[in-house]
Amino acid sequence: MHQPKFVAMAEVLGELGAEIEALGEVLCRDHGFAGLHVRELQAIDLIAQKQRALAAILSAGFSESEMRRISIDALRRRFCGFMDDSVTTCEVPIEPLRPPGAPDADMWD
Repeated sequence: MHQPKFVAMAEVLGELGAEIEALGEVLCRDHGFAGLHVRELQAIDLIAQKQRALAAILSAGFSESEMRRISIDALRRRFCGFMDDSVTTCEVPIEPLRPPGAPDADMWD
């Protein structure tokens, strides 16, 4: 199920996640701004994490093992319904946020 269209979507989601994370990093460099917008900066980070998790699921062909690796509670709960009920947990931690060999997110530097 590794269709090219899903791989392409996964790549775009991964790129967007990296760009959003880079934007958040730039905004965090301004300590005054960061102090006033902690919740918004955390939201930016969560958006990037969700996009990377979705990208990993897509690029793995919607595999259950990849769905089980989701470490974001709200997202993991959504995917637990699509997995084999004989496995009782969905609490496998996600691996590093950037896949090996992925370009650094320096778009906003």
